[in-house]
Amino acid sequence: MISNITTILYVLSVSDEIINNGTLQKGTAVSRVDEYEGLQIYKYTNYLTSTSQTNSDSSDDIATISFEKDNMYLITGKFCIFQDDSINVTIISSVHVSLDKEDMPIMKPTVHFVGKTMNQAQLTDVGYTLQIQVKPYLSKEQFNPFLINLTHPVNGRFKNALIKATKNSTVHCTGLFFLANKEIFCEILEFQFISGKVESDNTVSVPWKNKTDSSPSSSKTKSAVDRRIDLIRQGLETKTTPLSDTPKQSHKKRKFVLTKTSEISKSLLSQDQQDQHIEIVDSDEDNEEIEDDDEYIERNCKNDEAPANISTRTRNSKKK
Repeated sequence: MISNITTILYVLSVSDEIINNGTLQKGTAVSRVDEYEGLQIYKYTNYLTSTSQTNSDSSDDIATISFEKDNMYLITGKFCIFQDDSINVTIISSVHVSLDKEDMPIMKPTVHFVGKTMNQAQLTDVGYTLQIQVKPYLSKEQFNPFLINLTHPVNGRFKNALIKATKNSTVHCTGLFFLANKEIFCEILEFQFISGKVESDNTVSVPWKNKTDSSPSSSKTKSAVDRRIDLIRQGLETKTTPLSDTPKQSHKKRKFVLTKTSEISKSLLSQDQQDQHIEIVDSDEDNEEIEDDDEYIERNCKNDEAPANISTRTRNSKKK
């Protein structure tokens, strides 16, 4: 997130280190925050990408210039807060200020940051206070979040905005930075919302709602379209599966067994052979019975006896 600071530094110490194609300067500086002995301590990091930037008197300086001890510079940089209340600054741009140290100007640091609100604004005797969490990124080792208390007068121009701020709203703020009782504060100069938390509760009340709810026959006066819309909404609330899958679930799956043509022909041939065998066996038995009856008739005829005892079965067989 954005966390920039602008102030005038008085450099107390400088150490140079050659890294890649540039020079990394580290040191300590201070700024004067009031007309008494109030000051703010800084630990800065200044990266110079070319040797032409080492000349602080050059008029072509655009970004950063080389720092020298006992000199003043107007700087802008990314910042975070150390536990000892010192400010760690990575210099973005700097301009040399040609003043003596006795004429050190008073300047409270001006900060620009984006953060998320931790709670709603609190009203006190001195005005409104809103706590913000800021997550700066200076390097892969320095990205620890910290809390800033935004302050604003009771009748200030951002009063309504602070009242409407809810928890976890993302805001952008510009203000004057100061420390008090080991806590970080920022007097608001500019305040705006980047995104707000969406509340799920519907607080809108309509004048006809109570009358409609109290009427017992309100459902009867609905048109056919309204009733169909209600049914569709109820169906969507209770639906658990897509409509395209519903008909498929009402039918059971059928299993089909595939039989080869050769197997079918074999079964038919075997069945025909069994039927032919049965017919042959039956015809043989009938012939034997007929032959037995003929012998009986011939024997009786020789004895001059009438064939009165011929059975019905024999007559039937002869007819056949």
